[in-house]
Amino acid sequence: MRIIFMGSPAEVVAPLRLLCERASASKLVDRTVDASTEESLGLELVGVVSQPARPSGRGGRLEDPPVATFAKAHQIKCLQPEKARSPEFLADLAALKPDIIITAAYGQILSDAFLAIPRIGTINIHPSRLPEYRGATPVPAALLDGLTTTAVTILFTIKPLDAGNIIVQKDFAIESTETSGQLTARLFEASGIMLLGVLKKLATDFEYNGTPQEDAKATFCKKITKDMGAIDWSESAQTIVNRYRAFEPWPGSWTILAERRVSITEMRPHLMAPASGPFGAIHFDKPSRSLIVQCGQGTVSIMRLKPSGGKDMDAASFWNGLKEKTNIAFEISAKNHGSGQ
Repeated sequence: MRIIFMGSPAEVVAPLRLLCERASASKLVDRTVDASTEESLGLELVGVVSQPARPSGRGGRLEDPPVATFAKAHQIKCLQPEKARSPEFLADLAALKPDIIITAAYGQILSDAFLAIPRIGTINIHPSRLPEYRGATPVPAALLDGLTTTAVTILFTIKPLDAGNIIVQKDFAIESTETSGQLTARLFEASGIMLLGVLKKLATDFEYNGTPQEDAKATFCKKITKDMGAIDWSESAQTIVNRYRAFEPWPGSWTILAERRVSITEMRPHLMAPASGPFGAIHFDKPSRSLIVQCGQGTVSIMRLKPSGGKDMDAASFWNGLKEKTNIAFEISAKNHGSGQ
């Protein structure tokens, strides 16, 4: 089977790497598995598609997405169209004569003309228990809702978003302190072996169409915006921690102290006796070396912070650097300061 892999962020390099190791492109990648013990899947990785290079950093230097960087480093043909529906790109894609196209957090909507190109079809790796959390932000959505389990689903891609028939689905527990970035990476890492099983099935069962989703049970992710990272200390501790986990690494969580923005880089619920005082009130807890902050219900422990213009630091260093330590509090709602820029 001639395979094309489409993706962009660092998290989806893991299934691409495993695919390379088992496909004919494996000579380009350091093997982690003894090829002599592996059943040949007859795979040929003929190309990778990723987003175009974008300006990055203060200098605005163009930087490829991690998937494109990986492909180029391993001499795999890489296409980076500005628009996946452009006739030029579709012609280049068709010229590669793919049997299957795999998408994983690619970042663009695919047209009917695109979906008609691969001989067998296009399949997608989606980190949720579909039909729950269709859309672009399933992992943050699950964390916002406080879920303790999620899933990886590999499905056929059709025009309606994430609505295709399911090929395979596997459940995973969510660790209590896991952030969106950490969970996304772990789920895509686990998806690699699932993907190989799917490709083996599709290579031997040409009539397989998967299992239809129950559309009536579908839920959809909400768009995440930069201003959603502003903390409102009148909310419950659990809600604040859920939002911190969901928005790490982007857009992050931040608050205001003495008119200065402070990003919270490590936080968890406080399980000891609650603090007292108004919403946002801060005191330093020596045993845990953390800041305890009063919320609308309960308290949270902050272990690490990053003041605007400063370095990321532990809570003890932040506390020691404060000139005033009596009756201090974060502003109840950072939303009054817009996006925090």
